Amino acid sequence: MAIKIQTEKPVIPIEFGGLKFEFPVDDEAIKKFREQIPKLKEELEDLALDQNEENQELTKEALRKGYDVVLGEGSFDKVYQETPSIVYCMHYYSQLAEGLENELKERGFSDSAQEKAQKYLQQNKKQPAKKKK
Repeated sequence: MAIKIQTEKPVIPIEFGGLKFEFPVDDEAIKKFREQIPKLKEELEDLALDQNEENQELTKEALRKGYDVVLGEGSFDKVYQETPSIVYCMHYYSQLAEGLENELKERGFSDSAQEKAQKYLQQNKKQPAKKKK
């Protein structure tokens, strides 16, 4: 007898207006996402304090890096072409990062090993221990 397990396509679909992207739900993509988001958030906050022409270009480059990490190479340019505003693109990116983090948590990808260990221990407490004969 064969055991058949239906596999799922490990992606999170993302839509920006008419644009469609996918975030791969694999270990490397999640690690990269969680490492880059805090760095990018800090960088964008610093740049937002003083929006001169030079900082607008730096903000655009920071956003390009962030979008490319999450949605793939060239994704920022596609989003910016649809909405040519750094302010809107920053807002979209904020929604994207928050939405992805929430979706990952819903799918069981907690952001710390401690949370995973706690969840594992709670599941094992619910199952009665098997007695040895």
